[in-house]
Amino acid sequence: MPLPLTEHEARRLIVKACRGLSEKGLVAAHDGNISARLPSGYLLVTPSRVAKADISDDAILYCGPDGKRIRGKGDVSSEVNLHVTAYRARPDIRGVVHAHPATASAFTFAGAEALLSAPVLPEVVARLGAIPAVPYVTPGTPALGAAAEPFLKTHDAVLLNQHGALTLGKDPWEAYLLMEKVEHAAGILKAAFELAGSAEGVKKLTPAQVADLLKSYRKH
Repeated sequence: MPLPLTEHEARRLIVKACRGLSEKGLVAAHDGNISARLPSGYLLVTPSRVAKADISDDAILYCGPDGKRIRGKGDVSSEVNLHVTAYRARPDIRGVVHAHPATASAFTFAGAEALLSAPVLPEVVARLGAIPAVPYVTPGTPALGAAAEPFLKTHDAVLLNQHGALTLGKDPWEAYLLMEKVEHAAGILKAAFELAGSAEGVKKLTPAQVADLLKSYRKH
């Protein structure tokens, strides 16, 4: 169980993660949202219609466990339901990031999302395992959270079919770093797919190699 975040720490990490999303091009314009769960169970959530590069710690909204705004200026994104669902599914997490990483998202538009679930990159297999894709549901609706919940119970990173990705962490910064890892992995897999000429041509780890890898990583 991660150490509880103070409100000051959580706000600072959300701002840091927002800067990361903007600088790495993981969102465009007002896209994406980040949240943190406080020890009280209440949430800090980035406001909608504000570019992530412009987020300051005092702009972050203070919300109830249900995602409804209690304090702060601006509106809560309709995607807050994804965050609420993630926290309900995972008592162990304290941060959630929703972004639109271009290459990772493109896999779902191309119908090639299964490659991100395949055991290809050792560092991804060891840290994230498979990166599954939640079937398409209209963004911003409670139905999307319901569709994502079974995946969030067992995975720290999921693709949202034709919509983006969601990552979970012990705090907002860790969740951001996992989003960065998802997009980096997608870039490598795209290049491998293009060089191999097909998804089948991309080299996969065998079950024995995966078992050895996990055993090795558990020692560190």
